[in-house]
Amino acid sequence: MISVLHLVNYRLSSVETVNRCFGRMAADDCVLLIENGVYTVKAGNAISSELEKRFAKFAVKVLQPDLEARGIDQSEVIGGIDVIDDVGFVDLSITHGPVVSWFDS
Repeated sequence: MISVLHLVNYRLSSVETVNRCFGRMAADDCVLLIENGVYTVKAGNAISSELEKRFAKFAVKVLQPDLEARGIDQSEVIGGIDVIDDVGFVDLSITHGPVVSWFDS
């Protein structure tokens, strides 16, 4: 089975956006939050509990340079999320295919 890498570059700020995004993913897919998508994994946001339920079903990662660029410390990230660097991003791109980008519409 093909494992897809989903790149999410916008904040999932409501249950509706979470459902729209994660509702189309298979259990073995990987999600990488990049750019403004990193705001999604900041602990204590309005939909943290819903996110934690969804994130438990997938491999979810967040890009460290994008966290840093937005002033979010790794200690503020929801539990169970892997923080990766640019090399990790390249590795994910090589080991998963296809790569699907999610943009806010």
